[in-house]
Amino acid sequence: MRSINHLWLRPILAFGIGGAIQMGALAETPPDCTTTIDVQALITLSAAVDSALCRDTRTATTWVSIKAQKIQLAAAKAAYLPTVNASLTAQSNTSQNAQSPGGNQRVTGYSSYLGLSWRLFDFGERAAREEMAERLLTAATSTYDDAVRRTVSDTIQAYFSALQASATLGARQQSVALAQRTRDAVRDREQKGAASRADTLQAEASLARARLNLQRAKAELDKATAVLVQTMGVPAGTSLRLPDKSPTPSRADLPDLGQLLDEARAHHPAILAARYQRDASQAGVAAARAAGRPTIDFTAANYRNGYPNQSVQASRSSTFTVGATITIPLFDGDSRRNKIQEAQAQAEKSELQVTDTENRVLLELVKTHAELAASLDNIDAANQLLQAAQSAMDSATNRYERGVSDILELISAQGTLVDALDARAQCEYQWNAARLKLMSDLGEMNRDGIAALDGPLPTP
Repeated sequence: MRSINHLWLRPILAFGIGGAIQMGALAETPPDCTTTIDVQALITLSAAVDSALCRDTRTATTWVSIKAQKIQLAAAKAAYLPTVNASLTAQSNTSQNAQSPGGNQRVTGYSSYLGLSWRLFDFGERAAREEMAERLLTAATSTYDDAVRRTVSDTIQAYFSALQASATLGARQQSVALAQRTRDAVRDREQKGAASRADTLQAEASLARARLNLQRAKAELDKATAVLVQTMGVPAGTSLRLPDKSPTPSRADLPDLGQLLDEARAHHPAILAARYQRDASQAGVAAARAAGRPTIDFTAANYRNGYPNQSVQASRSSTFTVGATITIPLFDGDSRRNKIQEAQAQAEKSELQVTDTENRVLLELVKTHAELAASLDNIDAANQLLQAAQSAMDSATNRYERGVSDILELISAQGTLVDALDARAQCEYQWNAARLKLMSDLGEMNRDGIAALDGPLPTP
């Protein structure tokens, strides 16, 4: 069985795509992308999404950002711990007396130092920096979630584009079959003297045009499949087997727009990431202000045979010191004020970015909802068109066989039927893509929801 290396979806999919990420799982569990996908089997949407996510550079980049932010959080927490330093110095000191050469003295020995420093109080600077690191880690997690969402959305578009191209190819094949039957019927009538040579030539031209459109449809399918292959990250030129039919549209699939907007404001990963970035910037302002306030440190040290950066003593000694240090910043050339103003400007920028992100996400959601509603109406119209075109084709065929209509009427009815088949395929693609894009725009596209679409598909 031919297979290609298939990377399993990162741990986020175990908890659901979109707001269901557990930071502990992300930080502690490495992605497992070692299973394989059988390219000879039917490629489901969930399989395509799995493959795309594990090979997408956007998710890989944001994954690394999460690890970096976790390290920064650990560094912020480490500020609450004491610091211990030690030094050991070996020296040889020689003192020379020019007036009394015999009075020269040489001392060789070792000196050591062991010191402990522990910040006891700092008016909230460490707490603010820890909160900022936590918010940045949460923002990185939401950014990862949004990267997954965008990759899922791109894969959905590529997948259903390939399905739509496949459906169009099926319609073109039906068109060729219709034109073939029409040509054969006209040729048979010509042999019996019931049709002119011009009718046969018209039918042959219609068949040639149908075959040309079939070749174009094959090229479009090859193009759509190549895009899907690239999106999935599988080797170029891989042949994929796709389902023949899509789910049947239903009016129940159109949710209320107001509820969707409220849900997106509360759970969309891009909006959440922007809010966490804003909170981190506000914590940065607090940290910048606290940096200019007094600090209290506990210190303890032990010195043997002297002090650091001094000559070793001739006699052995040991000194132990314990104390508390209060540091009061008095003047630093307006450096602190500039840092506070910079942090405040960053906080204002982050607040504006939250508003911009919300507007962008909600606008995209409104557009997608409108596309979904329009696609449902278009499907109804396309089904009515298909029924009317099929009836017109049957009528034109009967009229032509009875000799009460000409070949142009039959060819026209045939073209209308082909257009109706194309229209229904296009509308079904638009509906499928719009409803899944709506789920993705909400930030609620999870693996269970995608897998549910891979069950038996009803016939439209």
